[in-house]
Amino acid sequence: MTEQQLHETLSQNIKKYRKGKYTQEQLAEKIGVSSQNINDIEGKRRWPRESTLIKIADALEIEVYQLFIPNDLSDIQIETTDENEKIRTTIQQRLVSDFRKSMNNMLDKWSKKDL
Repeated sequence: MTEQQLHETLSQNIKKYRKGKYTQEQLAEKIGVSSQNINDIEGKRRWPRESTLIKIADALEIEVYQLFIPNDLSDIQIETTDENEKIRTTIQQRLVSDFRKSMNNMLDKWSKKDL
């Protein structure tokens, strides 16, 4: 996936998940950014900061990774088999591990800034 495709996917998914819940202005107010910021992200003129992505996902009651799943893949159903369950479990464990490492790194940076 190219950077442009990733940006397009992010834009489409923010629009999709906030539809019927929030206007751009309401989402911006909820997460503490300007409505222009949300407009720029959805308009593919700006990449959000990591902290903004987390706030957007929290406000939309989804996981951050869901913002990057292409719409043409989001409805794929995977057959439930023992092998697929093993694969899903392995992927989930890796994601959790990677997420923990990222969060710990971020917390370390914050604590160093505060010292």
